[in-house]
Amino acid sequence: MNKAWIPLCLLLLAGISLAGCSKPIEFTGKSAFWSVDATVRPFSNEKSFVIKYIGEDQQPVKGVRYAFENSKNFNGKGEHAAAAAHLRVTGTSTLDQPYDDETGFNVRIHWNDKEEIIPVAKRQ
Repeated sequence: MNKAWIPLCLLLLAGISLAGCSKPIEFTGKSAFWSVDATVRPFSNEKSFVIKYIGEDQQPVKGVRYAFENSKNFNGKGEHAAAAAHLRVTGTSTLDQPYDDETGFNVRIHWNDKEEIIPVAKRQ
């Protein structure tokens, strides 16, 4: 075998290893009223989430407050005061610290004088 192939093979293996590191880590959770999808991209040091109201109530949701609980990667909270029939809350930010491998966490949501805790689990 020609020795020129050795560096090429090593470069190819290094590229494959780096490609595996850039795969996003996804989390998902759902209830009768809400769905939560969250993603961490450790390679780019970024995290994002989408919280959607999926309930079939006739009244719009209002006074929505949410908080991420028991997570080392997602630790934020927020509000959405305006009323909406099909509410969708999104967020993207930089990780506060290096990615911490976790299997899941909770999202607590308050709306229309109701409260729910949604378990969010890592997709396999």
